[in-house]
Amino acid sequence: MTEPTPNRSTFYGTYFDRDSVLRLEKWSRILAWAILAMYLLQAAYDGGNSIYNAIASNSWLDMYFVFNTFSRPLQGALLFVVLQMVGKGLLILMDIEENTRRAIRK
Repeated sequence: MTEPTPNRSTFYGTYFDRDSVLRLEKWSRILAWAILAMYLLQAAYDGGNSIYNAIASNSWLDMYFVFNTFSRPLQGALLFVVLQMVGKGLLILMDIEENTRRAIRK
């Protein structure tokens, strides 16, 4: 076996690499923000386009389209929450594993 790096635990019985889990957690949080921003920008663009078309054609807004357009940020918010929960869940599981290991040593 090779010597452990300073960032890696000296216990070789782990089923994961701590650094890769931390990278995954970081990227899940970044992806969550990117998805939320994308959904918000798409809803703003579609809503603005719908309002502009209604004004330009001097007609009423299609309320189903407006409802559908502004329900998209809700989908983005749900994906945001799920990805944030995944990231925090990974950190919680790593803490549980570390605390269990620490409790066994005592």
